[in-house]
Amino acid sequence: MLDLVAELGGSLDLHEVLGRAYGLLSQLVPADHGALCVSRPEGHAVYDWAVAEMPERFFQGYAEMVPHDFVRISVAERPNEVLRDTEMLPRAAMERSYLYNHCRDIGMQLEHVMAVMLRDDPSWHGGLILYRDKRVSFSDRERVILQKLTRHFTNAVKNCRLFGSMAARASLLDGVLSGIGHEALVFSASGAEVARTAGAEKMLRAWFKPTELDAGGLPEPLAARVASLVKDPHALLDPFWRSGALAELKVSIQKLPGLSGASFVMLLEEVPQLVPIPLPWLKVLTAAEIKVAERVCWDNALIASELSITELTVKKHFSHIFDKLGIPNRAALIHMAWRQR
Repeated sequence: MLDLVAELGGSLDLHEVLGRAYGLLSQLVPADHGALCVSRPEGHAVYDWAVAEMPERFFQGYAEMVPHDFVRISVAERPNEVLRDTEMLPRAAMERSYLYNHCRDIGMQLEHVMAVMLRDDPSWHGGLILYRDKRVSFSDRERVILQKLTRHFTNAVKNCRLFGSMAARASLLDGVLSGIGHEALVFSASGAEVARTAGAEKMLRAWFKPTELDAGGLPEPLAARVASLVKDPHALLDPFWRSGALAELKVSIQKLPGLSGASFVMLLEEVPQLVPIPLPWLKVLTAAEIKVAERVCWDNALIASELSITELTVKKHFSHIFDKLGIPNRAALIHMAWRQR
């Protein structure tokens, strides 16, 4: 049992941890067939079978068999409690059941069953089912063993699902943000970090000294912003800026309404520094054109977002700037601006 419990906490891969644990469980509670499953997001009757030591035909079309599965029906009424077949149906009713006869049709001589529904959260449940082909019922001792292990199986499934969810969320963030040059850290309402993109830590270490980073790799100015939002979720925080030699770090925070387990995201963005505008140009260009000209090193989408204008307006401003200054393109604008500085 100690080895089994250790195995349940030894990995965060659902199939790996349940597969290894089931091998040890079979030594404690021998069975001819067994299964460990976890409900999938698309529905409580759709399962991910992490262990499936039964004929393949059992799982084909299982969703249609759910209404007739007296094992599932019984354990669902008493979650986290180990039940034997005698506590599910009288023997005569069991032998008349669809499940009993279906198992015989596919080569499983189902005679006894012991099962438990693993449930820790309304959004998912798991199932651990053991079958015997011979008329050797599961003993009181075997039931006690499985009952003692139930909470360990439940915690293992919960931890694996949580890790999988975090990994998937981080992967999604990477995919969404990589195309626009952002890195991100996602936080729960309590301020606990939920996920971060692959390059977030590298960016933080590039912009902050080791002495500025806490144990979680978050510098004090940014940690203070997280603490402010935890204290007042409706607070509006201006972006945090830090200047470098050729660029600036912009850190902004956005809320994530409706995303399970997450409350807000901290976006990290490296922004090229503003180009200095020569004094003579200030007399020729409008205030709006000056703001656009300063950001000539930025892409149009970023300029539009920063100045709250459209990308079409950005293009029009550059066209007017080029005409007024007699400059052919953006590269020439950058060159002339630094030359006349």
